[in-house]
Amino acid sequence: MATEVGLRVPGAAVSSFNGQLCAGVEEVEHPIRGVAPWLVNANGVVNRNDLYAVIAVDTWLANDDRNMGSLVGSPADNGRILLSMIDFEKSKTLGRNPTVTSAQVEPRRLWPTGELGTLLKETKPLVPPIEMIQRIQSVTRQRIGAIIRPVADELPFVDWSDNSIDVLAKRAERIRALLEEVWRAN
Repeated sequence: MATEVGLRVPGAAVSSFNGQLCAGVEEVEHPIRGVAPWLVNANGVVNRNDLYAVIAVDTWLANDDRNMGSLVGSPADNGRILLSMIDFEKSKTLGRNPTVTSAQVEPRRLWPTGELGTLLKETKPLVPPIEMIQRIQSVTRQRIGAIIRPVADELPFVDWSDNSIDVLAKRAERIRALLEEVWRAN
C-alpha cells in the first residue's frame, strides 16, 4: 500500500522459509541502520519530507509502530542518505478484525515514538502533507482490492481481506480528517 502512494519501501512478497509462509522483504542496498545522525542535519536526508509522508501512510494503515528503527538509509550524494521506510507489519487495517482494531488506535499513537517522534515534532509543518493526502485519497476501492486480494489468496489463513479493503477505502476517503487529528494530538 505504501508503494502504491509513492513512499520509498523495500519490495515485499509472500515467501516460504522451512515450509512456512512468511513475508519476504528485499534488502535495502548498502543499508545504514543508525540514521539519527543524518536526521539531525536538516540537509542530511535526500527525501526528508517522506518522514511526514510516512505518518500519513501510517495513519491510513493504522500502523502505530513507527520509530527510529523503522527507517533504513542508503548512501546518496554529498554524504547524505536516502531513507526507506520499513516495518508496516503492525498495521491494524491489514490484520484480523481490521474494522475494530483500526478504530481503536488513538491519533496520538500514530505519531512516531521515541527519538524520531521528538525530532519530527521539532520541525513539524503546520499542516499535514497535502500531496500524500491527495495520493491516498486517489487510491480506489478497486485498486486496494487488486493489491490485497492476490496476497490474501496466497495466505489460506487470511479470511478478512474484504474487511481490510473496506476499511482502507473508508480511511482513504477520510485521510485528511484522520491526519489532522494526528497533527492536533501531537
